Amino acid sequence: MVIFYRKSRSVNGQRRFNAQTIFVCNHPSAFIDPLVAGNYQMPVLYFVTRGDIFKWWLKPVTWASHMVPIFRKAEDGADSLEKNKDSFRYLRKVLMRKKSLILFGEGYTDNTFIRSLKIVKKGPARIGFDTMVECDWSADIKVQAIGLNYSHPKNFRSDVLVSFGEPIHLKDYKEVYDKNPSQAITQLTRAVQTSMREQITYVDQKDLAPFVENLMILTRKGMNHFHHNAKIPLLDRYTYSKELANKVNESYDDQAENWTKLKETVTNYFEKLKKNRINENWVHNFAENKTKKSIGALLVFLLCLPITILGLIHQFIPYIIIKKFVEGRFKRDVFWSGVKLLVGATLSTIYNFAFIFLFYSYVYPSYWLAVAYFLIVPAVSGIFAYVQINKLKDAIAYKKANENQLAELVIERKEILSEMEKMNLT
Repeated sequence: MVIFYRKSRSVNGQRRFNAQTIFVCNHPSAFIDPLVAGNYQMPVLYFVTRGDIFKWWLKPVTWASHMVPIFRKAEDGADSLEKNKDSFRYLRKVLMRKKSLILFGEGYTDNTFIRSLKIVKKGPARIGFDTMVECDWSADIKVQAIGLNYSHPKNFRSDVLVSFGEPIHLKDYKEVYDKNPSQAITQLTRAVQTSMREQITYVDQKDLAPFVENLMILTRKGMNHFHHNAKIPLLDRYTYSKELANKVNESYDDQAENWTKLKETVTNYFEKLKKNRINENWVHNFAENKTKKSIGALLVFLLCLPITILGLIHQFIPYIIIKKFVEGRFKRDVFWSGVKLLVGATLSTIYNFAFIFLFYSYVYPSYWLAVAYFLIVPAVSGIFAYVQINKLKDAIAYKKANENQLAELVIERKEILSEMEKMNLT
């Protein structure tokens, strides 16, 4: 995680191993979500996972990873209900041993990333209450929402903030459950959904999500990976993103002239950027510096070229192999980041293992130093090379951009930001 994400942190995470908690998490990035959700807290976790990945040859992996299958009738056949009885029985035992579960309340991941939340399923509430009934309400089982906030769910060296809601104690629902179990399940599910929304940048009307994202890009204060002020702390960017979405949720009115005008102007601005293949960062830089000169980026690249070459030696071959394999094998790109992270780390380790002996033979005859080199240099130099090459490619493209178009876009951008400031969106 330290390698994949540039910045990361958690807010209000559990710090007890035996938390006896059902964590209900949003699901914006498929395979990488359980890795992130489990990485930033202490409890011993079991992951409730879709049953179709439980192949016989993966049993050692699924068992070691504390994965428990849940089957769906549509995908897994008519006997899925019977199979699930065994899984639910096992999950109740896990909770009774004071371990914890992670379930993804939305059920599945959309192909297109949207800062919103689908309807949360009732499964977590049912598992929790069934366990409480089985132990005669003697356990202190809790349900806690997790919000995964990615600056970009698929991009290497992006940022992530994991926010935890306040634990909800199932004992508090005993009176309601005794009278009407269905009502208790519904009330708990709604409470979890409300808490999950509070942990993320939640756009109520999904068709407004691109508009909110574009506002975030223009201010450079939010959780957008490609367009933000790197000097702003991650927690502040997360807070601003949530507040911006809440402001739009509460105030947006498609009958109000100021909102419709702003939405139309912002949409036209970004369509013009796309049509002319201009990066919004270039417009911002041109507005700040009044020039397109990028000699600084070129000089930095040349000065750091030895480290970049070292990074390419260590990581270029694993990178190309993993990229072609994953993007060719998995048609849905929401799976790419997680698979690349796991498979890439394994292949890179195997590939770079030979450098221990090369270092010992040709650099310095010390296996201690050789192992230290193996543990540090390939990862650090690989990240450095990745960043420097992308910066150079961006600087070259920026240099080719039409200066007159940039100047026109600077004026449009300034007018949009002025209107946003009047509406208290900045």
